[in-house]
Amino acid sequence: MKAIEIAKKDIFIEFRSKNTLNLMVLFSLVASMMFSVSVPVSVANDVAPALLWLIFIFVGMLGYARAFIREVELETLDGLRISPVNPASIVVGKILYNLTLMLITEAIVLPIFMGVFDLSIARLDAFIAAITLGNVAFVIATSSLAILVIKSRSRELLLPVIIFPVVFPIISSTILALNLAMQGDVSEIGQPISVITSFSVVALVVAMLTSEYAFTE
Repeated sequence: MKAIEIAKKDIFIEFRSKNTLNLMVLFSLVASMMFSVSVPVSVANDVAPALLWLIFIFVGMLGYARAFIREVELETLDGLRISPVNPASIVVGKILYNLTLMLITEAIVLPIFMGVFDLSIARLDAFIAAITLGNVAFVIATSSLAILVIKSRSRELLLPVIIFPVVFPIISSTILALNLAMQGDVSEIGQPISVITSFSVVALVVAMLTSEYAFTE
């Protein structure tokens, strides 16, 4: 319950200004339009999954860390630290907040991306499920690492450096799952989905185990 309250607090603050959400959506739309005019129609279906996932990765880098950096900038991190809230609940609350922003961005950008690229997707349900699961795993991993670097002076530069090697299994597995969904070959989609799901569980467990250290050091 504490995690939900923290997520609701962050969502309320974000929806008052919409700074982060507007930035995420605007970046996604601009990137989609730029890719659509630079990628030949003949190869659009082949490269679309990688381009779409690339957009969400960079959007995530723009938005996810803000959930923690804002606490540092407003000097409210110490208040969270001394509050009667389990550090793990704080981390889960931030993950839920970031996931909410990502799902809203996905709901807005995905139909537009599919339209501008005129994608032919054999299994739309599997395609949406794969991109959503990939985003969930990416949110968990990024949020978990963001809290470990929020006190660093170069946190905005440090997070992308350490996150990409960690999330490479998510990136490759999600792109594979998206390609299989576009081709309609869902019989083979179980393996990449299993990798994504397993990574999400492991990342969440690690985040909760390291939350005490992150908030006390």
